Amino acid sequence: MLQAYAAETSALDAQNQTSDARQGHIYFIRHPSILSRLGKPDIRVDGKVVGELAVATYILVDRPAGSHTITVVGAMDSVGCEAEIRVQPGMSYYFEMGPIVNTNMDTFNIASMGVTGRPVACRNRHNTPYMFYSLDATAGAAAVARIKARN
Repeated sequence: MLQAYAAETSALDAQNQTSDARQGHIYFIRHPSILSRLGKPDIRVDGKVVGELAVATYILVDRPAGSHTITVVGAMDSVGCEAEIRVQPGMSYYFEMGPIVNTNMDTFNIASMGVTGRPVACRNRHNTPYMFYSLDATAGAAAVARIKARN
């Protein structure tokens, strides 16, 4: 199952299906931001594009228990920032999209994009402007609720 919220986000899997308790639920979140002109990066799970993540939107993807590769790919980047995650049945996982952190100046970008999660280590980060940040279940559910209320 995949759900996308807001008119600008496009999701490539079927939407509005009942949640399957045998699967893990992966949320990809992009907050409202002053840096909103950076396009709509592709979000991939296990190498397959699941949608484009616009500003102030999220995508929900259900996947079976086990290891999965999540990737955010910017407009000028063909590889993206890849991270490995483990998914448990019936559990929800929340990942914010934010900027790659390389210098102290990047902390300004993080704050301006509304990112509050912990950085998720990623591979292939040389040419991408984005990476994922992990949120706990409470903060993640609150972020999704704020986006739903906006849209």
